[in-house]
Amino acid sequence: MRRLMMFAISAIILGPAAASGGEALGPESVGPRTVTFTYEARVTPPADAHELELWLPLPREEDQAVLALRLTGSRPPTVMRLPGSGDRVAYLRVADPHEPVTLTETATIARREVRVTTSASRTGLEDIDPVAYGGELAPSSVVQINDEVRTIARRTTAREDTVVAKARALYDWVYDHMQYDKSVPGWGLGDIPYCLKIGKGNCTDFHTLFIGLARASGIPARWNIGFPLAYGDGSDHAAQDVAGYHCWAEFYAPGAGWVPVDISEARKHPELKDYFFGSLSGNRILLTRARDLPLEPDPRGKRLNYLVYPVARADGQDLPGVSWTFRYVEGASALR
Repeated sequence: MRRLMMFAISAIILGPAAASGGEALGPESVGPRTVTFTYEARVTPPADAHELELWLPLPREEDQAVLALRLTGSRPPTVMRLPGSGDRVAYLRVADPHEPVTLTETATIARREVRVTTSASRTGLEDIDPVAYGGELAPSSVVQINDEVRTIARRTTAREDTVVAKARALYDWVYDHMQYDKSVPGWGLGDIPYCLKIGKGNCTDFHTLFIGLARASGIPARWNIGFPLAYGDGSDHAAQDVAGYHCWAEFYAPGAGWVPVDISEARKHPELKDYFFGSLSGNRILLTRARDLPLEPDPRGKRLNYLVYPVARADGQDLPGVSWTFRYVEGASALR
């Protein structure tokens, strides 16, 4: 309660000029939300295609409850769980397609506001089991950890003793180094050398950089991606379209568990910088966590950096130009 009061007072004191995008956000804008969304994918098959496959990610259930889920498509879709991540997708296969193929999910989601008490963890790196968290500590083709990353991580965290303090130092470093700016080609891939050199990008770049620095420091860190909802108190029941994804990160601290960070949102709303270290606003839908993943049952296609948009393949070859729409309304209303 005291933390919530301090946050409310801070928002009032900072006033409308505090947020880079305009008016400051108060506590009523970050609370839990219940929404019904429709996510539709549509793809036109090549004229000579013998088989078309279509994948559409489904919502996870961490920090949110899937109250209802309905799947429809050009053929009856099936639900598949991707190996190693727990992510789920709707999948359909159409033989000899001669017209556009569609796949649609309609879901009602109750999303909570996440608040982790980081003061519950006063432990150091020695309390982290590197075997249990091997996947969240390792570099990969999309989380590149080179000598420059190790040097920055070591220098930034050198004076901090606890996992939480080290993670906060890295959070502050990324916040200071990165600008939310999509004007330089190369943004949106989570290319860490690009992030270090350019210092600009979107949420993918912010959080891949944080994850790389955390792992280089010996702190387990992982990725989350889905769709954003407009900030608000849930009273606007007009249907809203979402133009693109949003992602955030988590690090593991013994005693506190998985601690969320949303540095790109903190950059957009500086009055929420402290809030977004350890807290997550409820205006989001979590879909997947996997990075660098193949799609089953056909692993011949290229590995995906992340999965949030629909993926289509014709005769095993990736198809560009899959169109999609993501629309939601507040509450458990029906969308068509």
